[in-house]
Amino acid sequence: MEYYVKVKKELCTGCRLCELVCIHHKQGFVEPSRSRIQVYKNEFEGVEKPIVCRQCKKPECVAACPTASLYKDGETGIIQYVEDTCTRSKACVEACPFDAIWYHAEDHIILKCDFCDGDPQCVKYCPTKALVIGERKSDKQKVVTGKNMGKGGSAS
Repeated sequence: MEYYVKVKKELCTGCRLCELVCIHHKQGFVEPSRSRIQVYKNEFEGVEKPIVCRQCKKPECVAACPTASLYKDGETGIIQYVEDTCTRSKACVEACPFDAIWYHAEDHIILKCDFCDGDPQCVKYCPTKALVIGERKSDKQKVVTGKNMGKGGSAS
């Protein structure tokens, strides 16, 4: 099975807790610019929407990477990033049609969701449940609840 973080944008309040939880889980400190999820906010239109890697079935970021530093895990479908082999060409950033992968200039790293090894913290702590775990079966997608996802996480 392949999993991804599904966004229910109508439930998002723009609190940005997902950003804080993500970076704290990944690096042990809080600085939203280093988060693997970003909340797009347009105050004029009243829009708040989390932007997170969709773990595409045919990821353009992986195809664009000149060093195979991005690869799709055959078991989970999660697109993984190998920092050690990355040349920072930013081809993956440019290739993503959803603007869900970023280059952090200060740290010189690519930032993208890796699904927290099967236990996405942004989903766990989203107070409005705007973020849920989706399961991709071929071209169909559905929300998962209470299933073991492998790689140590659960969807509850």
